[in-house]
Amino acid sequence: MSKVVMVATFTCADGKNDEMDEVLSKQVAVVSELDGVEAYSYHRGEGNKYAFFAIFSSPEAIQAQGEAPALQEIMPAFMELLEGPPQMNMYSAVSSFGLPQLD
Repeated sequence: MSKVVMVATFTCADGKNDEMDEVLSKQVAVVSELDGVEAYSYHRGEGNKYAFFAIFSSPEAIQAQGEAPALQEIMPAFMELLEGPPQMNMYSAVSSFGLPQLD
């Protein structure tokens, strides 16, 4: 089964960036303990814009991550801080440099 790359962008509600950063840090800590998650990162852009990048070992790993109880506890706080729904897309790797998980 090939690895899956997930990329998302989202916008945080005005004045909530510090809270969002805290929630995202908690998500990363939780996910770092899960099997099948090879990379998982959030990035803050200009204003209230954020980007997300993750590498999963399989589609099943994505599902397991979404069903993890500790992550489900954090998700309501994340959702409350969003300005609108995230734009999420999944990809399979074609070519990369510097991402040993995809080699």
